[in-house]
Amino acid sequence: LLFVAVPLACVAGETAVQTVPDGCTKISKTSFLSSNCESSLMSTLGHFCSMMFPDRSATNGQWLGTVNNRDPKCRVCCVYSDGQNIQYYNVTTAPNSLPCAPKKKCKNGRCI
Repeated sequence: LLFVAVPLACVAGETAVQTVPDGCTKISKTSFLSSNCESSLMSTLGHFCSMMFPDRSATNGQWLGTVNNRDPKCRVCCVYSDGQNIQYYNVTTAPNSLPCAPKKKCKNGRCI
């Protein structure tokens, strides 16, 4: 039954997107679908995002997170898909020790 639902989701209409914040990239529906099958940095950061924005997490959707390695402010772009082809974007400070540049890690919102 699960295998039948996945192709239907792939042929659904266009995804409506809120304004994508500066430094963030638009996330495709395919990324949300594939994150259900494998663990990745995006899905791990998505779990982090769900803890940072618990009000939206109470609804039936999915979070993914991305980072911009050139961002000196160590931010995570959190993207929530509500299951109705609408994506919501939020930006938050990256967790401490997240790699942000070669031989550097985030600490209190700074890449050091």
